[in-house]
Amino acid sequence: MTSTTTPTVVVYGATGYTGRLVAAELVGRGVPVVLAGRNAERLRIVADGLPTGAAEVAVASLDDDAALLGAVRRGQVVANCAGPFVRTGDPVLRAAIAARVHYLDTTGEQDWIRRTFEVHDTALRGAGVAAVAGAAFDYLPGDLLAHLVGAPLAPLERLSVAYHVVGFGMTRGTQRSALEMLDGRDVAYEEGRWASGGDRPRRASVVFPAPVGRQTVARYPAGEVVMVPRHVETRRVDARISTVSVVPPVAARALPALQPLLERILRTPVKGLLDRAIDRLPEGPPEDERRAARWTVAVTAEAVDGRTASGVVRGPDIYGLTARLIADGALALADPSFAGRGALAPAQAFDPASTLDGLADFGVTYTVDPPRGGSGARSAATRTEAGR
Repeated sequence: MTSTTTPTVVVYGATGYTGRLVAAELVGRGVPVVLAGRNAERLRIVADGLPTGAAEVAVASLDDDAALLGAVRRGQVVANCAGPFVRTGDPVLRAAIAARVHYLDTTGEQDWIRRTFEVHDTALRGAGVAAVAGAAFDYLPGDLLAHLVGAPLAPLERLSVAYHVVGFGMTRGTQRSALEMLDGRDVAYEEGRWASGGDRPRRASVVFPAPVGRQTVARYPAGEVVMVPRHVETRRVDARISTVSVVPPVAARALPALQPLLERILRTPVKGLLDRAIDRLPEGPPEDERRAARWTVAVTAEAVDGRTASGVVRGPDIYGLTARLIADGALALADPSFAGRGALAPAQAFDPASTLDGLADFGVTYTVDPPRGGSGARSAATRTEAGR
């Protein structure tokens, strides 16, 4: 994701934890930035914290279409950092389409990613622009790795993605997005099609590459379920996350069994109470804690001819990486050579290998193992230990 141009990037949600990191990353590269959001005073505070003249301010609330359009028109790309995206995504993306500028965002919400494809793709193509939802830690590394592992073996019987995170402190925005993600309304990709629901394993484990090892996992409503079938021919996509990534170790083993109950609870008024309670929490982790987080994404692919392949991508600092990826992606979308149109998965918008290679200086590493087996061999990397 390289560019020789210096576009102006509109950062919507610039007063939030992630939005400030994205704005600072762009300004640090000499990219002109328009800080957009609904609160003029908070936007000015963010602007004052950046070098003089590095950023302009555009006040635009989500219910003011004219103001949103005016803000988005001031750039060549809009980076939406304001979640939950099921609430903010539609108006910002509609403004991008009307202004004929490219769009990308930091979402971790599967439902919003699905909407960009199912609701907005035709309008995006008509406007001659692209939208890449989930162009940050969620779910760019996993989607790129899935392509590198799975595409050479396609057609696939199954592609599995598994996440493991250590030391991750969530921002308020991430916690709100989690409420939207975990209410059980996500989709599964099974038998070559998307459908509501899907397998909810009661007891399952994934063997991550060393040093992580075997971990109890829960079903994860990840963006790869929506993204990967658009660029890898596969009959099924599974997504899992280690339970210790999301709850304390003492509760981790019980999480898969409790997940259906949690989903039902989050479809009641309790969800609104939890949403309001998030306001009382810290905005996000301190910088030292943020940088200390470590993550691993493992991918396995099983071809219909029995061959298997696997790969892993690892790195630090989830929110710092998000800022890096959004800045890289915005510059790539604005480059005159970029030809993508419509709703795109990261692996459709950006070259998978060169993009991951370009993150080495950030501490991101990845490996893709050569294919193995054949004649009905099956991968042992992902194993369900009991009934679903």
